[in-house]
Amino acid sequence: MTHKEDILNIARDRFAHQGIPATSVQDIADHSGTSKANVLYHFSTKELLLDAALAPALDALEAIVAGAQQTLLSRSSDRQAFVDAFVDFLLAHRMSVQIVVSHPYLADSAQSLQRAQALMHRLASVLADHTADETELTRFGIAVSGATYALVSGGILGIEPMDPDKLRTLLRDFLQSTLHLDASAPAVVS
Repeated sequence: MTHKEDILNIARDRFAHQGIPATSVQDIADHSGTSKANVLYHFSTKELLLDAALAPALDALEAIVAGAQQTLLSRSSDRQAFVDAFVDFLLAHRMSVQIVVSHPYLADSAQSLQRAQALMHRLASVLADHTADETELTRFGIAVSGATYALVSGGILGIEPMDPDKLRTLLRDFLQSTLHLDASAPAVVS
């Protein structure tokens, strides 16, 4: 891992655990064992550091959303693939998702948060075509927020993490039932 990648990983963790406003460039430098000047050498502003830290997660979410838009989740196999990809996304990018979920009020000042909101809107539009009503979309939002909090807070609280395979199965089952997107259910057509 390069020093720049180390800075990004530490910044992501600090933003997720402390919040964006409470995390300074100096805090990130201190936790990465480098100087503030070195962090600013790689990322000239905190906002650019945030954008770079969130970029891999947003790129992965872009692919999931594009796939859902392309298939329109019309077949049970499409819905299953979506849920599987989304759960894998949550597990792989839990800290980034925590940052996005916790900071929607900062979207005007960070391009990455603006991009995240646009992606979530696109995803909600696709899901709206396959849910019975807005209640299910609200439940999906609660499910994602709750799952993200649970994935991140365990580390903060010192709780032993669940076996990754069990966690993946639990999240998959929960999201499928929340949106009624299980493989055997027909798609809801508006």
